[in-house]
Amino acid sequence: MKLHQHFSINFSLIFFISIFFTAFISYYTLKEMSIKQYEKSLATQMELLKIQLPHVQNLQEFAQQIKEKTENRFTLIDDDGVVLAESDHDPQTMENHSDRKEIKKARADAIGYSLRHSATLDVDFLYMAAQFELHKKPVFLRLSTKLESINKQFFKMWLRIFSILAISISLGLFIIYKLNNKIRLEIEKVTNTLDEISNKNYKAVVNATFSDEFRQIEAHTKKLSTRLEKREKQKRKYTAKIRLISKQRSDIISAISHEFKNPIASIIGYAQTLLDDPNTNEKIRQRFLEKIVKNSNKISYMIDRLSLATKFENGDFTPILTRFNLFELAGDILNNFQDKYKERTFELLGEEFYVKADKTMIEMVIINLLDNAIKYSEGKIILEIKDSSLHVKDSGIGIAPDEIEKVTNKFYRSNTLSWDNSIGLGLALVKHILNLHNSNLEIKSELGVGSDFSFKLA
Repeated sequence: MKLHQHFSINFSLIFFISIFFTAFISYYTLKEMSIKQYEKSLATQMELLKIQLPHVQNLQEFAQQIKEKTENRFTLIDDDGVVLAESDHDPQTMENHSDRKEIKKARADAIGYSLRHSATLDVDFLYMAAQFELHKKPVFLRLSTKLESINKQFFKMWLRIFSILAISISLGLFIIYKLNNKIRLEIEKVTNTLDEISNKNYKAVVNATFSDEFRQIEAHTKKLSTRLEKREKQKRKYTAKIRLISKQRSDIISAISHEFKNPIASIIGYAQTLLDDPNTNEKIRQRFLEKIVKNSNKISYMIDRLSLATKFENGDFTPILTRFNLFELAGDILNNFQDKYKERTFELLGEEFYVKADKTMIEMVIINLLDNAIKYSEGKIILEIKDSSLHVKDSGIGIAPDEIEKVTNKFYRSNTLSWDNSIGLGLALVKHILNLHNSNLEIKSELGVGSDFSFKLA
């Protein structure tokens, strides 16, 4: 079923249940009110009769007169339950009334009521009895009226109420019909607008006028259109980005292939030469084997760096913090570089500075920064500890301003780089390690002047 049909059915169900319960409750309420009204009327008559009875000579004749004037049954009963006068029956043939409910209640509370069937007249009555003294003897005055007459009055009143309920039902059905049509039209507006949006017409609107809920739907539909429009633009940008990433990935694979190609070609060439000529001179043979080992080490080194960079990205490393002298560590590293690159000049400046960090990782950071300085410069390289920071300075070619933020990206290589055996991982590793130590790599550079790479440790 459609929404407006659900609404109509449920609204009708709630409406008719409400009407039913209203009718049910009002029926019994009105009936109770009618009985209470008759009880008050009987009580009033009884008080008047109490005043008249002491002056009455013939009680039986008086009982019949009351019946004719009020249409209420009159009964006078003595304290022993014997009927003294009765308007509707011969009192001498009537049973003892001491066990009647209204008499028992009147004996206990001075006045009593009951609704019951009269065995004498075979009719349902509302009885009211009151105890008082007549000629200094306790007696019970009982008045009663037929429930039939009460019901007649009640049904007259109930018919009027039922007519009002019938009019209410008719009006309710008419309102339901109108609401149903309104809701159906509003839903059609919503579905038509959604169809327009699905066809990428993001300017479509609902134009709801029926209720606040539909105006809210209209507002949410506008938001949805705006979001979908933005998402469509983002999708186009994302598609372009994916294409760029795909191109960059191809370039990276190409770069890695290129870097691996040279050492592999060297290994194959030297090994093939040795295989082709088993009688190669021993010195040449030894030199070729050294070349093979050197190029194998290059490949192994590049693979290790790729693996290391991947592990850092995946968060597989947790720093093991120890306290050590950063100045002393920098001096040891610089001595190793001096032994390895005898033709280069290195200088260490600063003084002892203790930090709490992962010593192995920080050593890797310094080594990578020095390697980077060697690749991009030919002059002196300065390693300085100043103001809680470690600086690696060179007087090389420098970095263009638009490249400074890119040089720490994985696989990024400057267009000016001619150094072999570089796949752009050194500074990326530095960035990952410093992030683990809540630090950042600061880069200051000027083309043709040199660069200053620095970081702080606590």
